[in-house]
Amino acid sequence: MRVRALMLGAVLLSLLSVVLGRAAKVQLFDRSRLARLQRDQTRRELEWAPRRGLILDRLGAPLAVTRDVDSIFVDPSAFESPRARDRAADLLAPALKMERRKVLEKLAQPEKKFVWLKRKIDEAAAARVRLLALDGVELVKEPKRFYPQRELAGHVLGFVGEEAGQEGLERELEPLLKGKSVQVQATRDARGNMVLEHGVPDPADLTGATVTLTLDSAIQLATERELGKAVKSAGAVSGWAIVLDVNSGAVLALAGSPAFDANKPGRDPNLWRDRAVQDQLEPGSTIKSFVVARAIEEGVLRADELLFCEHGLWAHAGRKIHDTHPVDWATPATVLRESSNICAAKIGERLGKEKMIEGLRAFGFGEKTGVGLPGEARGALGDPRRMAQIALDTTAFGQGMSATGLQETVAMAAIANGGLLLRPYLIEKVVAPDGTVLQSRGRAEVRRAISVSTSRTLTAMLEEVVSKGTGTRAALTEYRAAGKTGTAQKVDPIRGGYSEKRLASFLGFVPAEAPRVAILVVIDEPRGAGADVTGGMVAAPAWGAIARESLRQLGVMPEQSRENIMVSSIGLSSPAPEAAAPEEQDASASAANEVQQLQARSPKPEARSVPPGRTVVPDLAGLGARTALSRLAARSLDAELRGSGRAVAQSPRAGAIVKRGARVKVTLAPPG
Repeated sequence: MRVRALMLGAVLLSLLSVVLGRAAKVQLFDRSRLARLQRDQTRRELEWAPRRGLILDRLGAPLAVTRDVDSIFVDPSAFESPRARDRAADLLAPALKMERRKVLEKLAQPEKKFVWLKRKIDEAAAARVRLLALDGVELVKEPKRFYPQRELAGHVLGFVGEEAGQEGLERELEPLLKGKSVQVQATRDARGNMVLEHGVPDPADLTGATVTLTLDSAIQLATERELGKAVKSAGAVSGWAIVLDVNSGAVLALAGSPAFDANKPGRDPNLWRDRAVQDQLEPGSTIKSFVVARAIEEGVLRADELLFCEHGLWAHAGRKIHDTHPVDWATPATVLRESSNICAAKIGERLGKEKMIEGLRAFGFGEKTGVGLPGEARGALGDPRRMAQIALDTTAFGQGMSATGLQETVAMAAIANGGLLLRPYLIEKVVAPDGTVLQSRGRAEVRRAISVSTSRTLTAMLEEVVSKGTGTRAALTEYRAAGKTGTAQKVDPIRGGYSEKRLASFLGFVPAEAPRVAILVVIDEPRGAGADVTGGMVAAPAWGAIARESLRQLGVMPEQSRENIMVSSIGLSSPAPEAAAPEEQDASASAANEVQQLQARSPKPEARSVPPGRTVVPDLAGLGARTALSRLAARSLDAELRGSGRAVAQSPRAGAIVKRGARVKVTLAPPG
């Protein structure tokens, strides 16, 4: 018994020694290795994806938002055996609608602990994966970009790929919109669920800046709708349109057709192309407006001058220049109204190469506008030192040069606003999550292109284009419009020279008497022949519809309503005094008394409506010459001034209803 007891004790002591030795090895020698294995099995370091900032229109309507969706990742070390990987691939491939081969490739990486299987999946796919309940397969929420208004402004916004913005503003503003990723620690609990050790990160640490655009969703929608109708009815390949605030340079709408849904952008880069900004093409006859404006500005052309347009055919500089229809003698207004290439070329020759190219550059042609969109083209103008004579002539009617649609619209806005070239802008402000304003833009003057008087002269000429020229289909019953048609031949890129394909456009502004918006509509390659493919036929009607809706959305009252209100107010209350020019502010009290006596003797007209094509003569008593001219021009009236000082008499009298363009004689006298 003693021996047995000793043997049993020895065995027990040996076993205890083995246990103690093993415990010592685990606690002392294998501690770090085992702790690392434990961390690898239960802990994960996850990258919390950043949230892209919002993109809003000018009134705060969301154009691009970010929402949380499910993404799937796997721990390949959980599938050590080929059998386990095959079984998991058989289940995951159909659930995620992936190729089985690709699933196996992701699982067969045992050295890795984290591999994305599929990111940003829909709810149905996420539900199928949850039902599988596979160890080593996890779902995590990730932000995904959505465009709630679908196709609206798709060419402007662009879209986001797997990691970053791919086109449009999403690409251009990537550093501001993308936000910052955050590393977070997660632990697997007893049931296998992942638990964040320090909770969800603060959204302010993840979210990018909020971008507010100048786009107006309602105007953008109307522009896209009317442009799409015009492209479809003309059988054209594409088209683009722009609506620009002439007084600030803010882009209110920028549309392209065919449109695309940024939620499902497809794979065709031509569909994503913002052609109004990126394409540089020959503008055609719309350029005549700026050539005439520069010629008047330089004093080489008078507004009432007669030019001989050669009855439709001019053999000059070894070439023949044609008009679409015969024109004989024409004033500059008639040249624009009838769109005479021949007389436009003659006006260009009066300017000369240097002054004409300089004049077009003053309107912004040949340089980027700086609107803030990727891929903006510069356009091209000839070098006056190397231009042939015929190149001078063709440039004057829009051939042999190139421009973008945005350049044309900005140039027309300069005519509309009194001669100032403004820098167009699309991004109104960028605000960080903490409220810090990172960027802010507004009206920015580039240069003066023409004088105020030249601007008014051109406005009257462009009104004739709409009222009785090539642009009558753009006319509005509620507003006076001014604009110019354009029909350019497209260059054949293969054979060279001009093809039968056309680029039809209408460019103008409205209301003519107090401009608010400049609009361009371009229809690319309309089907048909002759007059059926001109800008006046295919682009002008869409222009009119866009103009009408734009003014309605901006709250611009129709002309008839404004005049009725103005006439009704005469005799009921005195108009607010108009600020006098600096040189007029030293008028003496005696002059003021004389004005009051004249006003007291003036009969008060009764309230009545104003027929179309007519206007009301304003009360000019007491006004200086400059202010009187401005007030008459606002009513489309000509002025004949006599004397100097302040207005003491006028004919017709204040309140009289006369035809637009009528002459008002104003007698001025010095104070005292």
